[in-house]
Amino acid sequence: MKTLLFVMAAASLYAQQGRGPAPVRSPEISSDGKVTFRLRAPEAKEVEVTGFGQPMPMTKDDQGVWSVTTDTLKPEMYTYNFRLDGVSIMDPANSTRKTSYAGAGNSLLRVPGDAVLDPGTGPRGVVAHHVYHSALIGADRDYYVYTPPNYDPSRKEKYPVFFVLHGLGDDAAAWTNVGDANTILDNLINEGKAKPMIMVNTLGYGTPEGPATAMSASMIPTFDRALVEEVLPQVEREYHVAKNRDSRAIAGLSMGGAESFYIGLNNIDKFAWVGSMSGAYVMWPRANPQPAAAATPGGGRGGRGRVRGMEIADFEKNFPNLTTKSAAQLKLLWMACGTDDGLLAVNRQFAEWMKSKDIHFTEKEVPNYAHVWPLWRQNLAELAQLVFQNAK
Repeated sequence: MKTLLFVMAAASLYAQQGRGPAPVRSPEISSDGKVTFRLRAPEAKEVEVTGFGQPMPMTKDDQGVWSVTTDTLKPEMYTYNFRLDGVSIMDPANSTRKTSYAGAGNSLLRVPGDAVLDPGTGPRGVVAHHVYHSALIGADRDYYVYTPPNYDPSRKEKYPVFFVLHGLGDDAAAWTNVGDANTILDNLINEGKAKPMIMVNTLGYGTPEGPATAMSASMIPTFDRALVEEVLPQVEREYHVAKNRDSRAIAGLSMGGAESFYIGLNNIDKFAWVGSMSGAYVMWPRANPQPAAAATPGGGRGGRGRVRGMEIADFEKNFPNLTTKSAAQLKLLWMACGTDDGLLAVNRQFAEWMKSKDIHFTEKEVPNYAHVWPLWRQNLAELAQLVFQNAK
C-alpha cells in the first residue's frame, strides 16, 4: 500500500508542478499490433499487467520504470490493469477507462484495424448525458442518448429509437465507454448498412442499491416500468423520435438481455424489435422464490455467479401473455450467446420453451466465445443492421 500511495502521489505532484521525471508513455501501440505498457514505480517489488489471460510480469529499468510488450494483438478494444505488489491499479498514464457502477474500473485501449470499431472518415454522431430522479425507483438515474451523424431535429421523417442495455456491475456509460456503440453505429449508418437511429443507454437497475440487490424479485419489473413510463417519455419529448412500436427496438447484454426480453415481450404494443445478447435469464423473478447466491459482476468465461437454474414455471410467470399470436406481431425476436458462456444452458432452455409455444425467433450460438465484450460488439453490429428495416 505504501508503494501504491507513492506512485499515485508522485503522479499527482508531477502533474501539478510540471517537474520531476518525464511522464512515461503507456500504452504504446506499434504498427504491428504489439502493445508496450509502462509504469514508473521505483519502490515497487513486483508489477504485472492483468487482463490478457495470464498476468504478464513487467521488468524494471534503472530509472524505476517497469515495462512489458505483448505479442501481436488482433484489432479490438481491451481492458487491463496493473497489479503493483499485489494491489490492482489502473494505468496512471492512460486517461481512457472503463467505469462501473461502483466507481472502480479498468484502463482501456484500442488496437486499430477493425472496420467496425475504428472511427471512420465520415460524420460523427453525438452522445448526450441526461440525469433525472426516478419516482418509481426512488433514486436519481441517468441515461445517454446517441444522435446519428447529421441529426436533423426538424426533418420530416422522425428517427427510430433503439434502447441498448448494459450488464450487471456496469453503469449507463458502458455501451459507449467500452462497447463503442456510438462508433459502431456511426460506421454502419455512414456506410448505408443501418438506418439513422437514436440510441438510448439507461442505467439498468430497478432498485436504488444497484447491483447489490439486482437479484431481488422487484428489480427487473420495476426497471421495466421506469424505462417505459419515465425514460421513454423523456426521450420522446426531447428528441425527434417516432412514437410507434415499429420504430422502437430494445436489446441488451447479460442482465440487459434479460431486461430487454422481459420489457420487450411484455410490451409488444410498444416494441417491435427485441434482442438479447448472452441473456442472464436467471435474473428473472421466480415462480417459487428460494434463497440463491447473488449474481456477481464480470465478463469471465463462466458468465454470472452461482444461481439456481430456471424452471418452466418461471418462464410462464414472467411471460403470461406471450403466445404464438402475440409474438407474431414482432418484426424481430433475436437471441445470441457464446458457446463457452456459463449462461448458454439457460439460453437454450428458454429457446426450447419458446419453440414449445410455436414462437418464431432467430437463435445464434457463437462458437468459442464466452461472456465477453468482443462478442457483444459483434452482436450489436449485426442487430443494428436488422432493426428498423422495412419499418412503417
